[in-house]
Amino acid sequence: MTIWTPRLKSDQPKYLALAQAIADAIENGELALDEKLPPQRRLADALSVTIGTITRAYSEAERRGLVVARVGSGTYVKSAQEIYPAIKQWNQDIPGKIDLRAAFAPPGPQIQMLSDAMTAMTANPQLLANLLCYAPELGHSNHRESFKRWLTGEPVTLTNCDFLLTHGGQHAISVSVNALCREGDVILTEELVFPGILAAAQDRRVKVVPITMDEQGIIPQSVLQACQRHKPKLLYLTPNSQNPCGSQLSIERRQALVDICRQYNVIILEDDVQFLARHAKPLSIQQLAPELCIYFTSFSKRFDGAMRLGTLVTPKALYDKIRLSLRASSWTNSPLLIHCLCQWMDNGELAELEHWLTQEMHARQAIAKEHLAPWLTVSQASSFNLWLKLPTGWLSHEFVAQAMDNGVLVRSADDYRVGHQVPSPAVRLCLSRPSNREQLSQALTVLKNILEQGPSLKDALI
Repeated sequence: MTIWTPRLKSDQPKYLALAQAIADAIENGELALDEKLPPQRRLADALSVTIGTITRAYSEAERRGLVVARVGSGTYVKSAQEIYPAIKQWNQDIPGKIDLRAAFAPPGPQIQMLSDAMTAMTANPQLLANLLCYAPELGHSNHRESFKRWLTGEPVTLTNCDFLLTHGGQHAISVSVNALCREGDVILTEELVFPGILAAAQDRRVKVVPITMDEQGIIPQSVLQACQRHKPKLLYLTPNSQNPCGSQLSIERRQALVDICRQYNVIILEDDVQFLARHAKPLSIQQLAPELCIYFTSFSKRFDGAMRLGTLVTPKALYDKIRLSLRASSWTNSPLLIHCLCQWMDNGELAELEHWLTQEMHARQAIAKEHLAPWLTVSQASSFNLWLKLPTGWLSHEFVAQAMDNGVLVRSADDYRVGHQVPSPAVRLCLSRPSNREQLSQALTVLKNILEQGPSLKDALI
């Protein structure tokens, strides 16, 4: 009888290579759930290793939660119920619904990347010992060098600037607002805006003033009028892929905003968190005016939500203020997460992942255009999001409710409003959220049918 005999990677200790082979075989279906692993002596003979190596490998697989040793019977791949006991708690989906609400990175190479990085770390006990210690406030010097090299490929300059590591984009927003604003100060934002800036302003008791937008983004003339009237401290922008509308500011508008903010001494907080292919990003506001701009990005969209790391680039004149605010909120970051990220930066895996994300989103955007072309606004080809302006007769909350009744979850324009002004009816679709293109196509078909049928007839009013 032929027994399962994997090929082991030669660049790892054999017991770790075998444990990883078990994990890979379970993932690709080569080893079935509840299947018995080969007896240790027979597998040792087949692989020309010691029984001790097999014992360590099986123990490592058990430690990872992949298999279970049953006394007197052998070692078995865990059943689905044993491997995924909390899957319903982890899964944020509503059963029977396709979720297009949150801009998560679509599933791809991330799990294997993380598995490989963690396996490499566990094979080096001294490295683990170093990473378990508190990191220096600004991070380990080798990690900072990795980030500095990576930033050379981003739309940012470090000339007369420096960078700090944050716990993601929201943390960068909170740190910046806390450092530069006091109670009663004013922040200008786009009239439809990422709610995280509103939360940070509310926490600091800072007033938010919305600025009019058109199909090209925020209008410079409106910013000028607001600067004259409100004397703001900050202007918060998402210029590359406006969240939620998806517009991209032209170079001309970016330069006009820089000129206005320079005249009125307003700092620009430039949010570049939303994923977009590097070639689709024009010159950043920070590159146009590094002395006037705080730029930040994060890796939750480039990798996945658990990668709670970001970079915040600030002018040297503001560096100490921002650093003190960062110190007060968190002191430092987890070197374990940072080390994983630096591995991917240095070995090219992060660049490969971003290339994959770009291709995947090109395909998903194309699917969306096939289904919803008559109702779409202009969007970036690699963006996770899509802005859907609703035809006459619809209200945003009515469309959201009807979509939900038909099994699709979308985000209302009302969720992004500043103050009490009700925006024009629209919804944001996160094309990246479904687990595959087929599920996305199914959801978009539902939305297309709803749009073609039109809103439900309302009761007559007398």
